[in-house]
Amino acid sequence: MKPGKILKIAFSMVKANKLRSWLTIIGIIIGIASVMAIVTTGEYFEKEVTETLEGFGGDIITIVASTPFQVNDEESVVVDSENTEGSSEVSEDSLETTVETEGNEESEEETQINTSDTVDFEQVTEPQLTNMDILALRRIPAIEYINVNVEKNAEMKIGAESTDVWVTGVDPAVWPKISKKDVEKGRMLETGDRNVMVLSNELAKKTFEREIRINEIVLLNGKSYRVVGILATGSGILGGLSGLFGSSIYMPYQDVYSLSSNEDLSETETDDYSADVYSTIEVKLIKDADYDVAIKDIERSLRLSRRVTEDTQDFYVNSQKEAIDSTRKMINGLTAFLAFIAGISLLVGSTGIANTMFTSVLEKTKEIGIMKAIGAKNQDIMLIFLCNSAMISLVGGIIGILLGTVAVQAVLLFISIRMNAPFEFALSFKATFISTLVSIVVGLIAGLVPAKNASELKPVDALRYE
Repeated sequence: MKPGKILKIAFSMVKANKLRSWLTIIGIIIGIASVMAIVTTGEYFEKEVTETLEGFGGDIITIVASTPFQVNDEESVVVDSENTEGSSEVSEDSLETTVETEGNEESEEETQINTSDTVDFEQVTEPQLTNMDILALRRIPAIEYINVNVEKNAEMKIGAESTDVWVTGVDPAVWPKISKKDVEKGRMLETGDRNVMVLSNELAKKTFEREIRINEIVLLNGKSYRVVGILATGSGILGGLSGLFGSSIYMPYQDVYSLSSNEDLSETETDDYSADVYSTIEVKLIKDADYDVAIKDIERSLRLSRRVTEDTQDFYVNSQKEAIDSTRKMINGLTAFLAFIAGISLLVGSTGIANTMFTSVLEKTKEIGIMKAIGAKNQDIMLIFLCNSAMISLVGGIIGILLGTVAVQAVLLFISIRMNAPFEFALSFKATFISTLVSIVVGLIAGLVPAKNASELKPVDALRYE
């Protein structure tokens, strides 16, 4: 039998029982739409979260000075534990001294003998990152760029308005090369810049009553600085998070040293960081460098330079790469679990297809006998019923993919409106392919047994069936 004839007969079988076919199709639609929506949403949020974390420096290794956890309490305590013994000793001493002194001197000696507890505290020196650490890092071949950060809180003032901001001083020659941030207006920092700054989009547009413009002069702790750039907000629903949790102002780190302390500090109090002392050091590796080996080299080199061991290490090496990988695995695992739960509805839908096909075999038994009597082969009969079940599942799959896509866009539109972020269309080609393939496979598997039973019917028995 020709393929066209087989498809025509299968399609006429679907049309002959429209209500039953559509009820079966609805089961497939629900399952495919659920899987499509969950997989697409999972992939979209995995991409958004990854891009957001990379905006914080996903491929950047950060070195921070930290005090090793040690307990070192030295106490020198002299306590009179027995009052009676102490009083008797005082009495004997006072009797010996009464020959030479008067009664009032005797009471003073008693007061001097009874000493109080004495506690000595050892001053702990906070570890710092200096140029010696920079020189040690430059000897590592896997490192391409080294950026220093000097961070400080400051008061920003424009006219009569003021606000507290977080300032990060960076190396203007290196920071633009390793930063994931884009400029919306103006430019990034450049080599040789002094007394200039780059503002975050949130600070420039939403903090003050009016928008801050390029080349405008603002005050930080009473000192004047010129705005040369305004950063762009990140793309996508989660793009704005990097601006919310990042620094508000970026400027050459030499200028941060010159920022005066807050007004409420006394003249004797100094800034936290003096010249050539850094809050953190950022390192970017060369392309295709071995990440784990590079971190070990960094730790080993800094230990030698700082003359510490692994137990007394006064710094730690942090990277977003591990956080990105673990977040991606968590989202993928959650998506797979939810897709598996949604896939249970596909099992229910496949049961409906199998039930429909068994019913069709019973209804078409006499017609099967006639087709086999006029020369139809078992293979032809089997293909007719397989095409019938595949058509039902394919129609349900296509409609389910469309409904799942619409549901995802509706959810993302709602989130973008609530978060005041631009809407971005999301479509997973992998989810579309998998959903289409699963819908066809489910139909074929569900119709396999009924089709096989139909093909094995004997023509005589089929013609006698009532």
